[in-house]
Amino acid sequence: MIAKRVIFKSIVAVFAATMLFSCGNSSETIKELPVRDTLPIEEAHDVIMYYSDSGMMKAKMTAPLMRRYEDINRRSVLKLPDGLKVVFYDSVQQPETTMTARYGERFDELQRIEVKYDVVVLTTDSKKLYSNHLIWDERLHKIYSDVFVKIITPDKIIWGDGFESDERFDQYHIIRPKGEIDMKEDKNTE
Repeated sequence: MIAKRVIFKSIVAVFAATMLFSCGNSSETIKELPVRDTLPIEEAHDVIMYYSDSGMMKAKMTAPLMRRYEDINRRSVLKLPDGLKVVFYDSVQQPETTMTARYGERFDELQRIEVKYDVVVLTTDSKKLYSNHLIWDERLHKIYSDVFVKIITPDKIIWGDGFESDERFDQYHIIRPKGEIDMKEDKNTE
C-alpha cells in the first residue's frame, strides 16, 4: 500500500514538474501578441472633449462612445465608432463651424483626427461640405481630404476630388474640381 502511494506521488510530482517547465514563451513572442491592438485600454460613454490653444477654446468634440487603444509602441489611438460632432469656435468663443461624421479616430501623437462616413461640415455663413473622409490636423489647423467632396454655398455648388481648408472653412479649395453650378439668379434675363 505504501509503495502505491509513493508511486502515485512520484507520478503526480513528475507530471506537475513537466507542466511547470513545459510552459514558457520568450519575451519577444509575448510582445508580438496583438492584445494591445485589439482590446481597448479605456472606454467611455457620452464623451465631451475640449481643445484649446493658449487658454482659448478652439473646439469641442462630443461622441456617444470612445475607446482608446495602444499599439505595441505605446502610441495611443482614440476610436469613436458611434460617430462624433466637433464644434469649432471663433476668437470670441462663438460657434463658427460644425463637423459631424459616423466614425472617427484621433491619433494622439500626431494630433490628427480622421473622420469617415457621411461627413458633413456646416458653417454659420451657410457653407456646407459633404464627403466620406476628412482629416483634421490640429497642429496645422487644417482640414483636408483626398476623396470626393461637394461644397454648397449660397452662390454655387462645387464638387471634385481632394480638398484643403483652414479649420474655420474660410479659405478652401478643391484640388481636382469636377464641376460647378452657379446658383445666382441672373437679373438681366427678366
